[in-house]
Amino acid sequence: MDILSNSTTFYSFVLSGLSDIKHGDIQHAKYTGTMSLDPQIKSLFATDDVVSAAMVVIDGRVVYSYKSFVSVTTDFKNNPIIASTEASPNMRWFSNQLTPFGVFEGKYSIITKNIYNIMGNNPSESLCQIILLVKQQTMNDLLSNQLRFSDSIIRVLDTDNTVIAGNDHLLPISDHRIASMTQQLPPNQSLDNISYLDNFFVLLNKSNVTNWRIVQLSSSKHVTEASSAIILFSIILVVALLMLMILFSFFISKEILLPIKRLANAMKKVGEMNIKMAVAPNSKNEISQIASGFNQMVERIDNLFRHTIEIEHQKRKSEIDMLKYQINPHFLYNTINSIRFSAMKHKDETTAHMLVTLSRLLRNTLSHPSNVIALREEMQNIQDYIRLQQLRYDNQLHVEYQIEEYTSHLLVPHMILQPIVENSIMHGLNHNLNTGAKASIILSSYLKNNTTLVLSVHDNGIGISRSIKDNLLDHQPTTTSDSLRIGFVNIHKRIRLQYGEPYGIEIESVASSFTNVYIILPILNNMEDADAHFIGEGGASYR
Repeated sequence: MDILSNSTTFYSFVLSGLSDIKHGDIQHAKYTGTMSLDPQIKSLFATDDVVSAAMVVIDGRVVYSYKSFVSVTTDFKNNPIIASTEASPNMRWFSNQLTPFGVFEGKYSIITKNIYNIMGNNPSESLCQIILLVKQQTMNDLLSNQLRFSDSIIRVLDTDNTVIAGNDHLLPISDHRIASMTQQLPPNQSLDNISYLDNFFVLLNKSNVTNWRIVQLSSSKHVTEASSAIILFSIILVVALLMLMILFSFFISKEILLPIKRLANAMKKVGEMNIKMAVAPNSKNEISQIASGFNQMVERIDNLFRHTIEIEHQKRKSEIDMLKYQINPHFLYNTINSIRFSAMKHKDETTAHMLVTLSRLLRNTLSHPSNVIALREEMQNIQDYIRLQQLRYDNQLHVEYQIEEYTSHLLVPHMILQPIVENSIMHGLNHNLNTGAKASIILSSYLKNNTTLVLSVHDNGIGISRSIKDNLLDHQPTTTSDSLRIGFVNIHKRIRLQYGEPYGIEIESVASSFTNVYIILPILNNMEDADAHFIGEGGASYR
């Protein structure tokens, strides 16, 4: 009907037919309708058995009749259906009507639509009415095809909750009660949602064109029967699953749990030092492979245990032999003091002073309990070492200390400076000291970016050539005589092993001019910081 009413051909015919009727030429209007609308309407309804008949009414007069609906001379101006259609802007539906047009027998659903002059000067002017006639039984059959169950009820209600179509049913419920139940549905009820009312399941749908609602009611017994079947099926399924679980549990217990339990007991006994314990594999699955591996492991542990005992026995014997020849540090200190008293007795003050310094240096070096030391204590040890070197070279060695006060409490690795200072004296300044040229060392400390402690050892010696300096820290020395590389590599490796990157040694040198060795360290305020920055074997930080 919407396709027909929106057709340009139909609209042109209506305007022409309206003009003919106003001039009293009904026959010409009929002729125009037949010529203009017959092909169009037949193409729409010819293969559609739902539509029993159709007509177009202008000013109460039939100007076109499909399937010989009524005579074109029939006047319907006072017909209640036409009058009701003219007064309504919407499509109208009259259900279960004995046709008021006196042509067909039986009950029909009559669908009407009023066409307005939307393209003219008066859009509210009614031009004509389109009327379709459908057998009520045909409508009921169409609705019955949508039923979920054969005894379900289906009704079509308009916006006023008036039943305009439905199927025959045997359930004890009236149309009035169906309309009342529909009104009980929530206002925001979603389409295609199912509600439960008065022992019925209610399915609601809605037409987007007419706003009519299609309500289908099904007895709850269908759901009850379906639920009973589902419950029975669920019980059978649960019983079957329980039986399968029992069988599976028996299999797991026999093939997996018991072997694992025997293996666990064997491991417990091995933990109690019963190394001779073994597990006998009883199948060829993965558990048996684990048992075989366990037996091999126990055998290897037994061999290793015996080997370890033998090694410990040899080690203990070696330690006993070494203790016989070990020099007691107290004996060394006492011997040095005896030499010092002898030198003082013979008034050799230089020798006596050197022995005091050496004794203090050895005591601080050999007796320190930790691998880190406060920078001020490390500097005291270095001063003792340098004092010995100055006495050795008749005070030709000049040393300047530029240790910042705010760094003196920080912890540094024990004996970190002595090998560097020794390299400076033995390799960098050796020529100057032997020729009487100026030989100087500057020891300094400072913080870099408030995150790093930098210790610097600067000398004005012969320097290091670029070819040697570039590879100085990359490779382990190949000979024990390579003392220059040994000192640098060992200190650099020690720092990297303890603290990781980016800490270590950096060397700046110009041949025949100077060498400056930078020792890069983390800032360690206390032992907790030292433990936190310590890097264990494998590169893991103990934090």
